[in-house]
Amino acid sequence: MNNQTTWKYVFQLKAVINWVESVFLLLSDQWIRKSLNLEPLVNSEYSHLFLALVFVIGIGYWWVGQDISENFSIVKLGIYAQYSVFSILAYHTIVGNIHPFYLLPGVINLIFAILFTIFVYSSASPKSAISEVK
Repeated sequence: MNNQTTWKYVFQLKAVINWVESVFLLLSDQWIRKSLNLEPLVNSEYSHLFLALVFVIGIGYWWVGQDISENFSIVKLGIYAQYSVFSILAYHTIVGNIHPFYLLPGVINLIFAILFTIFVYSSASPKSAISEVK
């Protein structure tokens, strides 16, 4: 995947996924929990804070898609964030704290973390990585 236009769309796709995922979970978490026979959240404000951050990080991915050279550090931050989300959700799924359904966003994050890692390692430098985009 050396085509920089492809990378642009990968980052923009991840932005849209973040936006849709955060709004969907914000609006439907109670319904999902009821459907899965789970208790409602005791402190839903933590979930709301997390989902707001997911939405904001999506803005960062959109910025990367617009200009990778100016936003290369966001890619690196996104890698750490996505591996963290997957790790935390996987751990809580394994120990039985959350329903496996909630691991699905973690798997999506893992896939993009791997893609973003490939992007970083395939780019000699941020400037050379985007030479074809401009």
